[in-house]
Amino acid sequence: MSRRKAIAWLYGEFAELNAAGILSVEIIEQLRAHYGPVSIRSKRSTALLLFSILGAASIGLGIILLLAHNWNTLGRPIRTVLSFMPLMAGQALVWWTLLCRSRSTPWREGSGVFLALAVGACISLISQTYHIKGDMSTFLLTWIILGGPLVYVLNATAVALFYLAGITCWAAAVQFEHSQALLFWPLAAFLAPHIWQAFKNNPEGPRVQLLSWGLCVALPFATGFVLERTMPGLWLVVYSGLFCTLLLAGRGPFRAVRLNAFHLAGFLGVAVMTLILTYDGVWRDIGWNHYRHGAGYHAWLIWQDYAMALASLAGVIILAVQTVRRKDWLAAAAIGLPALAVLGFTASAQDVPAGIMVGAFNLYALILGAVIVVMGLQRDELITVNAGMALISMLIILRFFDADLTFTIRGLLFIVLGIGFLCANVAMVRRAATRKEAES
Repeated sequence: MSRRKAIAWLYGEFAELNAAGILSVEIIEQLRAHYGPVSIRSKRSTALLLFSILGAASIGLGIILLLAHNWNTLGRPIRTVLSFMPLMAGQALVWWTLLCRSRSTPWREGSGVFLALAVGACISLISQTYHIKGDMSTFLLTWIILGGPLVYVLNATAVALFYLAGITCWAAAVQFEHSQALLFWPLAAFLAPHIWQAFKNNPEGPRVQLLSWGLCVALPFATGFVLERTMPGLWLVVYSGLFCTLLLAGRGPFRAVRLNAFHLAGFLGVAVMTLILTYDGVWRDIGWNHYRHGAGYHAWLIWQDYAMALASLAGVIILAVQTVRRKDWLAAAAIGLPALAVLGFTASAQDVPAGIMVGAFNLYALILGAVIVVMGLQRDELITVNAGMALISMLIILRFFDADLTFTIRGLLFIVLGIGFLCANVAMVRRAATRKEAES
């Protein structure tokens, strides 16, 4: 049971406890002052919020499709009027929402999504009508800048997610145009107050869950789009630090969030990066001796890649202090990934044989998987045990394809892995059942 639900349950027991003479009115008031107000969003209101967002998006997209289907048969003046009609309707809807339904989350979210789509439709239709030249990155940036303030005008999380997806797509478009997407970070910082306020108001609420999932999906992609990559191999440090930071955040400041996106994305990222770094080809042509030049690269932006690497490592160091103090051995083991990545990058730049780093990361992957399995056994967490065994199994499977083994031996090893999974799960289930019987 989450803390919020536990407090709500306690508040529901106050009347009975007071009637039984167990708690006085003064103590009840003191408890309410200590824990503060609590509100649990009903399933009905959550469904209403989701349907309002989907409904607004469907209406907006439907209007755009109808206009596009009949667009070529209309004259330029009519096209201009029709281009601005969805925008004006969206502005009127937002204005009415602020005046009459400012406390209604479904109305704020739905009207915000509709107006955000209307802004993009108006820009594209006017550009097509008057043949205004431009590229995809310019269109997306204009749309983002004009629609972004709706996040704070309406306090709309759905619009914030649209904004986050928009700046990520803009960074991709800029990268494909062989330009630089350094502006992504100031654009992303625009959402920081909204995210902080949502977390401060209700860290376990659906708003924080949606924002955390949006961040965990967008950040890995955006990081790749923004990296200049003039220094080969620096991405190893950046991504290792990023995924480790996400994992530590999920097990630290954001551990109270339900369906913890930071923990899941961080763990998957750490596991995948660890397995990738067990390959020999990753460690070739890395470092200062292979510095990239040419028209496709912006040499003066190498400082940005270094800054991203330092920022990701700083995040690991700051969050590691909190998690290690709680004797979180999974977090402590995960810190080894960026540490080894830094050592590997430095060693490869000095032409140290790649086999040394490949061996180090194979050993690290085995240790990380073993730590996860042991933690799961100690805490009776079946999913944690399976996660650790899955990491070890993937390591063994990948090495199967590298090694010169017969199909018979590979088949037998797969059978052994399967038996190991089944035995571990059966043991955990029996252990849990025995514990429940002892408690009852």
